[in-house]
Amino acid sequence: MKLLALINNILVFMIISIINTIISIKLPIAIFHHDSWLFKARAWEKDGYFYQHWFSVKRWKNRLPELSDFLSFLFSKKQMKQYSTEYLCRFALETCRAELVHWCIIISSLLFTKWNHTGISLFIFGFAVLCNLPYIIIQRYNRPRILSILANKKMTIRGSRLNLDVLHKDI
Repeated sequence: MKLLALINNILVFMIISIINTIISIKLPIAIFHHDSWLFKARAWEKDGYFYQHWFSVKRWKNRLPELSDFLSFLFSKKQMKQYSTEYLCRFALETCRAELVHWCIIISSLLFTKWNHTGISLFIFGFAVLCNLPYIIIQRYNRPRILSILANKKMTIRGSRLNLDVLHKDI
C-alpha cells in the first residue's frame, strides 16, 4: 500500500514538473532579467567560483540531460554555440528561465504535504531538491560567466538592441 502511494506521488510529481516546465516555456523571454532579485549574483557566489569550488560543477554539468536534448525547438544551454551579443543575451535570459522552473518544481513539491503524511512529503521534497538543485547550480554558475563575456564586449542585456519578440518566436 505504501509503495503504491509512493509510486502515485512520484507520478503526480512528474506531472506537476511537466506543467511547471510547459508554463515556463510559454513565458515571454522579455520578463526575465538577470539582475532581478531571484537571478542576480550574490557576493558569496563569487561569479560562480563558489559552485566550482564546492561542487566541482565543471566536471558534471555537461553530463546531465537537458530538455533541449529531447525537444529541438528549445534553446540549448549545453554549450555556447556562438559569441554574438544577441546570442549571449538570450543565453543569459534562458538561464533565468531554467532556474525559475527548477525553483518552481521544488516549491510545488510542498503541495504534497496537503495529502500525504510527513514521510512521503519529506521524500518527495528531498527528491525534488535532489533532481532540481544541480540544474539551479548550473544556471547560477554559467550566468555570471556569460555576463562577464558580455561585459567584455561592452554590452549589457538592457543596453543591447536585442529584439526579444523575434528571438522568442521559436518557443
